[in-house]
Amino acid sequence: MTAARIIMNEIKGYHRFIKLMMVLVGMGALSAMIRFIFGLGVTTNLNDTYPWGLWISFDVVTAVPLAAGAFTIGVVAHVCHIKKLEPLVRPAIVTGFLGYSLVCIGLLLDLGQPQRGINVLRYWNVHSPMFEVSMCVMAYTTVLTLEFLHPVSEKFGWHIPLRLLRTLEIPFAILAAMISTLHQSTLGTFFLIAVDKLHNLWYNPLLPLQFWLSAIFTGLSIVIFEASLVHKYMGQPDESELLATLTRIIPWVMGVYIVVKLYALLFLRHGPLFDRPVLTALFATEMIVGVFMPFSLYLGKRIKTDKRLQLRAASMVIFGLVLNRFNVSMFGMEQANQQIYVPSLLESLVTIGIIAAHILFFVLIAKYFPIFEHHPEATDYTIPDRFRKVGRPGEGHGSPSEA
Repeated sequence: MTAARIIMNEIKGYHRFIKLMMVLVGMGALSAMIRFIFGLGVTTNLNDTYPWGLWISFDVVTAVPLAAGAFTIGVVAHVCHIKKLEPLVRPAIVTGFLGYSLVCIGLLLDLGQPQRGINVLRYWNVHSPMFEVSMCVMAYTTVLTLEFLHPVSEKFGWHIPLRLLRTLEIPFAILAAMISTLHQSTLGTFFLIAVDKLHNLWYNPLLPLQFWLSAIFTGLSIVIFEASLVHKYMGQPDESELLATLTRIIPWVMGVYIVVKLYALLFLRHGPLFDRPVLTALFATEMIVGVFMPFSLYLGKRIKTDKRLQLRAASMVIFGLVLNRFNVSMFGMEQANQQIYVPSLLESLVTIGIIAAHILFFVLIAKYFPIFEHHPEATDYTIPDRFRKVGRPGEGHGSPSEA
């Protein structure tokens, strides 16, 4: 049987949802090709007034903190030695690896001449926050790739790389936290340049700190969101007891974020706050739905045992983070009586394709690699038989074709 026939037979066994994701990824890839062939001016609604749009606001500014679950759960499980959270680490690493890989694609799409992207390595501008973010994103993507090689080594029985990766587990977690702290906060530094353009509801000198804090509690919420969905739709074990530990950590970080946010609004603002009703409504929605409501849920005792409340609170946090990043990078930048930017069809298809690619690749990796199986604590690094069986048709649990 030819390789093409094997692949086609495998695809036929996938769930219709996975096939839909494949179609959306194909449409996004085709739209990206059109963008590279005809350029930004023809295929997007970007102009001198809107030099960046959907691809930067979502694919980069929003996607980076949404992939923060990898470094946050890594620090909690490895550096803080909360070993019972180990089963949550690998799925978070895969999510982070996919997220940052797709962020790199989003950046290439938004560059007018992507072939010159290599110049960031040739001509160092150490005074630019963009340089720091570029270097940190490349470095952290490399770290995530090395961390992802752990289940790959188990899958194929590569004993020596597996031994080395296990030895470097904690150094990788520390390195990931250091690099992520730099670029998560520096994303907020970008917008400090827009002194007279970003609205006072979001502009303040503490914006980098707010970006970093929101990335931490959103990253932990992403872990809750992901674990809840893979249990519901992929037949993985119920991790609500482990997630209860995260629900005790998240409100502490959210509390600090709320204090910093209120302090900045009250004492660091440079002008009127509530002079534009639309922006006021967006800010109120971001804070009430995305911060205060999930904060109150995380403080309650019921969420420790209620899976639905855990998913609900995590979903609210994610919604609030997405809205906050759009408010800062797009909505809060619009001036009064200015023509509103609306993404073109190709821009939208590319972003939809990137989201679909994240879901698709996560499910396929979960099908063929042991990301839900906790590696043994034994020192001989012998690969258990169950690791060798993951990914074979009809074997292992959590196959997306059965979801």
